[in-house]
Amino acid sequence: MKIIHLKRRTLLAYVLLFSSGCLVLWIFLFLSSNQSVQSHGSIDQTALDSVAKPQEPAKLFGVKDFASSNNQKTEVAQPIVIPDNAALRNMSWSALAELYHSYLSQIQLQCKDIPRIGRITDGGWNICADPGFVPKEPCLVYSFGVGDDFSFEDSIIRNYGCHVYSFDPDMNMLSQQRSEKSVFYRQGVADSDRTLTNGWVMSKFETLRGTLKHTKRNISIVKMDIEEWEWEVLPDLLASDHLATVGQLLLELHQCEGCSKYLPQQDDKEPNRDHYIHMLELLSGLYKKGFRIFHTHQNRACRYVSKFTLSERSACFEIGLAQKIT
Repeated sequence: MKIIHLKRRTLLAYVLLFSSGCLVLWIFLFLSSNQSVQSHGSIDQTALDSVAKPQEPAKLFGVKDFASSNNQKTEVAQPIVIPDNAALRNMSWSALAELYHSYLSQIQLQCKDIPRIGRITDGGWNICADPGFVPKEPCLVYSFGVGDDFSFEDSIIRNYGCHVYSFDPDMNMLSQQRSEKSVFYRQGVADSDRTLTNGWVMSKFETLRGTLKHTKRNISIVKMDIEEWEWEVLPDLLASDHLATVGQLLLELHQCEGCSKYLPQQDDKEPNRDHYIHMLELLSGLYKKGFRIFHTHQNRACRYVSKFTLSERSACFEIGLAQKIT
């Protein structure tokens, strides 16, 4: 019996010892866990506070960096400026080509209201209709190059009430008064008054304006789609004071000989170096006169592959330029 009691006491001692060890281990683990929870609890509380009490965006994790990165992506690009004539002549052919296409691809004047006047497709034109630029009666519009499509002219009359004078030497139509506010002349614009061997009657802008007795009037819009003649007419305009009283200048620019015609078989639409210089000088002259590009569009019918970048470009740009006139 004594032996049995001794064994019971020994077993009880082992149980008590084991229980004490478990209790000590549990207390140790509890204290360690509590310290860990307190250590991480401040982060959780900050996150909860940021939800309950909205903070400034820059104070939230990551937002400041995101805002900075986003600002960089949406920042307006620096304007592309054409250097002076001496600098142009020191540029390589490829650099001149890049400058020409980059310059015509930028927007220099942020116009919010740019309606398409006339046809949605070829024949229509985009104008700036923002306050200070939109045509108002009694407004005057000159349209050079009609191509048997009067949708632009008729829409200008219908929407703005302007008097429109249209010119095109290459139409099978006699000069005539089309309507109360629309007059058509079968003649073209050039840098001199002359008759071509094909019978076309050409006149200077100054001659036409003087004949119509519009010399002292502002012209809201001058539109020119004159099939490469723009490079002859623009120097004459820039040398005069006539552009000072023109609000908007809508131009179709054709960079190469034959670009005004749809010739998909014409692979080489790259103008030579001297012509790039000539075109850039004229664009620079328009900028100095106060005109800014508010709309630009590349005509895909004039697509070609650049010999310099091997990328697709267009040899025909439709651009809208505007300035505020008094």
